[in-house]
Amino acid sequence: MVIKFIENLFFGNIDLQARTVKSGSRADELRTFITNHQSEIETALQNEQSELFSKIMDAQGELDTISELDSFILGFRLGAAFTYDTFINTDTPYRDLNEKL
Repeated sequence: MVIKFIENLFFGNIDLQARTVKSGSRADELRTFITNHQSEIETALQNEQSELFSKIMDAQGELDTISELDSFILGFRLGAAFTYDTFINTDTPYRDLNEKL
């Protein structure tokens, strides 16, 4: 029996977020840099400045999530448009020789 992608998604068998950063990759280097230096900055700042920095980091995280969601939605829309154009849309600049006028 073939299990369909949408069914797996519905029943929670597909975790779209189940990914890890590859060790040694550029993303891993950037994440490590941020993690290592964020505490240094917070320690160096005065209380009010440290709170502001923390709020800025939280806002950046929220903005990143919004941007990731937008990209995710756009990817699905582009995939749907590609599928539609491939399987449904029959508009072409030429016609088949066997096609009736």
